[in-house]
Amino acid sequence: MGDDKVQQSPFVGVLRSKGFCWIAPDRWMGPAMDAWRHDTAMYWSHAGKHFGINTAGKWWGSITKEQMKAYFANNLPEYDRIMREDWVSDEWGDRRQEIVFIGVNLDEDAIRAALDECICTEKEMELYSQQLRNLIEASFSAQAIDPDGPSLFDETGNDHLDVGDK
Repeated sequence: MGDDKVQQSPFVGVLRSKGFCWIAPDRWMGPAMDAWRHDTAMYWSHAGKHFGINTAGKWWGSITKEQMKAYFANNLPEYDRIMREDWVSDEWGDRRQEIVFIGVNLDEDAIRAALDECICTEKEMELYSQQLRNLIEASFSAQAIDPDGPSLFDETGNDHLDVGDK
C-alpha cells in the first residue's frame, strides 16, 4: 500500500479498538459451513499492529427470553437494561456491532463510513433471513424425520395423518 493510501485511511491514528461484532455466515450448509456465526458473538481486539477476532460466546438472542431471564433471576435490572439498550428486535435479539476506537485525531464520521461499507444491505439482510429460515427448516426436518416412519406426505399427497388409512 502506498503512503498516499495509508494517509487517506480513516484508521490512521487508531491506537486501540475493541468490542463485539456480529459476522454473517458465508456458508450456511455443506462442507466448511459456518452457520454457527449467526449465534456467536465475536470479540474484536486490536492494539498497535496486533489484531484478532475470536469467539466470545453466544448472543443472548440465541436463547428464548424466558431462558435468558432465568440467568438474571438475581439481577433483573440487568436483564431489563439489556432488553432496553441492547435488544435490537425480536428477529435479531442483541446481535449487533459495538466497537470502540481509541487514538489521536480520529475522524469518527470517516471511520463509521468505512465500517458501514461492511454492513449487510437491506437486500443482503433479506437473503440472510431466508438462509436462516432454510437452515432452521433443514435442521428441524433432519431431527424430526424417522427414516423408517412415514414421510410428511405419503404417495397420495395427503398429510401424514392418513397413513393408517391405507
